Amino acid sequence: MNKALLINAKTSGNGININLLSHNYKITYPKKIWVSLPNDFKKIFLDNLVYASTNFLPLMLKKNKIVYNTNPPILENLLYKNVLFDLINCERGDHKPHLAYLKNFYNLEFLFASQESTLPKTTDWQTNEKTVIVPFTFGKESLATVALCQEIGLKPILVYCQEPSQPYEEKYKLKALKKFSQEFGLTYYFLKNDPGLFRYGKAFNFKKPTEIGWGTQTTVLALMMLPFAYKHKAKYILFGNEYSNNEYNWKNGWKEWLSYDQTNENIINQDNMVRLLSNDQVKIRSTFQPLEEINIFFLLHHRYPEYGKYQFSCIAEEPLLKNSQWCHNCYKCALMFLFAECCKIDHQKIGFKKNLLNLPNLYDHYFGKKFAAGSNKELDFSFYILHNRQHSSNYLKQFKKEKLPKTKTWSYYLKYYTSQKSYTNLPEKFENKMLKIFTEELSHFKNVIAK
Repeated sequence: MNKALLINAKTSGNGININLLSHNYKITYPKKIWVSLPNDFKKIFLDNLVYASTNFLPLMLKKNKIVYNTNPPILENLLYKNVLFDLINCERGDHKPHLAYLKNFYNLEFLFASQESTLPKTTDWQTNEKTVIVPFTFGKESLATVALCQEIGLKPILVYCQEPSQPYEEKYKLKALKKFSQEFGLTYYFLKNDPGLFRYGKAFNFKKPTEIGWGTQTTVLALMMLPFAYKHKAKYILFGNEYSNNEYNWKNGWKEWLSYDQTNENIINQDNMVRLLSNDQVKIRSTFQPLEEINIFFLLHHRYPEYGKYQFSCIAEEPLLKNSQWCHNCYKCALMFLFAECCKIDHQKIGFKKNLLNLPNLYDHYFGKKFAAGSNKELDFSFYILHNRQHSSNYLKQFKKEKLPKTKTWSYYLKYYTSQKSYTNLPEKFENKMLKIFTEELSHFKNVIAK
């Protein structure tokens, strides 16, 4: 490591500009959203969003210091913790020695333009309990969140934030977003996000991609949603984090969080962040905290099939198959196809053109050593369902030989995946309606997987 990384950032007429290594990276808001913000909010927003979007970059670029022209962010400790708790998982994904990233990040020096943080001053935040902001991706969680909100009487405002490191999604999603919003009478926005190029090191032309930075995605998104919440007087920013996001492995006596930014613990941190910046008016909540990923998939396609047909969960690092929203070649495509088989959802109705259980090497993240996010326990359960149905494919033969002798009993999985888990952050005034729907759908789910 050598030298310092210089970050020069400023607000513009429609967002924030971040300059580093002689390049500008813009976060561009719709004009009417940005101009509605008070100037004192823009100042504190600049300090904190710039830090959240860049504090991991010295680690990627082999620098030992980062120098900002902004003030120390008031959220620094919480944002720093998010990166720190994600790094052991990044080490595994990048095949780096244990604690290599952690040590280097811990030893980084952070310098700012002054010693004093900008403090919150905006006092005119107003909120409507029934208006919510949904960071929208066309993933199963965001689609199900929108459908659930509309069923229980909430008004969702959709914000699709650009992910430029995934080049094949944007054109499809922007076209689908217009159609989807017209069909269901929704307000939507597109947020241009050049700093998304930092993911995988795309901005720096890395030959080998890195996982550094991905583990703060929802935290950065939470902050980015605040201008939309201010404009629309939204009380909640809703994420769809499933219960398995709280899982972790042990690595030489250290916890390896699989998705730390989406854990219950960090949702509380995110909530405190947005409450602090919004004069305690806006809250972060999770719509599906008591459910597992496969439960959310089932709920979407069983209860809201007209929404489910839009699902786009592909990693989109490769071209999408013609007339499909899936590349048919990534671990996310493989997982969603597996869920569809388990839940007896017609895969063609959700855009799949091939039977992925008949294609080789798509489940190496389960049977091999390929790195991927997600819960192996849920994969055990999913293949167990198909095993019980005597599903025929080479993957099921492999499951029977390699995995089944090591799994827990079927009765354990059945009980675990058809029961609601503990929760701490559903939207308080609407949680009873949500829990009733969850109970109904878990009952249907149990009937389907038992057949």
